[in-house]
Amino acid sequence: MNEFTALLEIADTLLGPKGCAWDKKQTLSTLKPYILEEVHELLEAIDLNEAEKIKEEMGDCFYTLIFLAKLSEQIKIFTLQESLRDVAEKLIRRHPHVFGDIQTDSTEEIIRNWEEIKKKEGKKNPLGAIPETLPALARAQKVILKLRRMKKEIPDASHLLSEEDLGEKLWNLVAEAESAGFDAESALRRFCLMHEKP
Repeated sequence: MNEFTALLEIADTLLGPKGCAWDKKQTLSTLKPYILEEVHELLEAIDLNEAEKIKEEMGDCFYTLIFLAKLSEQIKIFTLQESLRDVAEKLIRRHPHVFGDIQTDSTEEIIRNWEEIKKKEGKKNPLGAIPETLPALARAQKVILKLRRMKKEIPDASHLLSEEDLGEKLWNLVAEAESAGFDAESALRRFCLMHEKP
């Protein structure tokens, strides 16, 4: 694809001898805030449901990852091709119902197979795969989802009427925390950690 090749060439030029002084000073660590910012801008565009904005922010995310890959090549830790090959192999391996001989259309069985394959890959604890840097609310939802899949008892909240209803309840909880002098993010993060212990 010409557009993909053009982005690769732009990254090579920016990181090259006659490239941009700012770009050439970047490291994997200094890029972390930019990766996070670009992903959040994409999430916001999706929330707004604005096609032009989604397209723009997706392009920014795409380029940030290409830049990260080119920087990784430059410091000789891995190549873009290796990263793409690894993810392609993983996707094929984790979809035996599409690329292999397993016959199923059941999403429950697909998820069960996915978790079993991850165990064979060495990821024994399903909760261990949840990034510690996720914001507490996103982390809590992932922990609860994994615990449900592990058949742990989690309270049902089927009485919620809408996403707006949920938003209002969360808002009110955060307002209570603020009023009482609690850091809601820290409280939820600590509560997650209690439930993640084996």
